[in-house]
Order: sequence, then structure tokens, then C-alpha cells
Amino acid sequence: MSNRPRTDRGGFGVLAYVYGFVTLVGLAVTAGTGYLLVRGPFLGGALLEPVPLMVALGGFVVGVVVLAWGATRAARVGRF
Repeated sequence: MSNRPRTDRGGFGVLAYVYGFVTLVGLAVTAGTGYLLVRGPFLGGALLEPVPLMVALGGFVVGVVVLAWGATRAARVGRF
């Protein structure tokens, strides 16, 4: 039997929802910037100019980091 205090959500507290939201934001940023990066070469669109391309690449990297951080924190908070 666990010594963990019981909550009304069976172990899921408010932090699990916050980290889940952070994960969804990271996923949205990664998907949006990833689309901007691949739409030119792979989907028949125009390639971005160099500066917006680098901004999109930076946003993609930041999105992946936020996604990974939020997902690992949500998994840690949500484990039983």
C-alpha cells in the first residue's frame, strides 16, 4: 500500500494538468514550425527566406525542448 496522500483525482493533482498543458503547447509549436520548415521542399510550397527559416528552426528546437520537458514532468507527477 502506498503512503502517498489520496486526492480527489486519484493521484493526479493540479500540476499534472499544468504540465500537460505545457506539453500541448510544445506539441503545437513543434507542429507549426515543423510545417513551416517542410512545406517548401516537400509539399510544393515556397521556401522561406533565410531569416524566417532560421526563426522557424529555432522555434522548432524550442518546441521540442518544451514538449520533452512537459511530457517528462507530467509523467513524473502522474505516476502512481
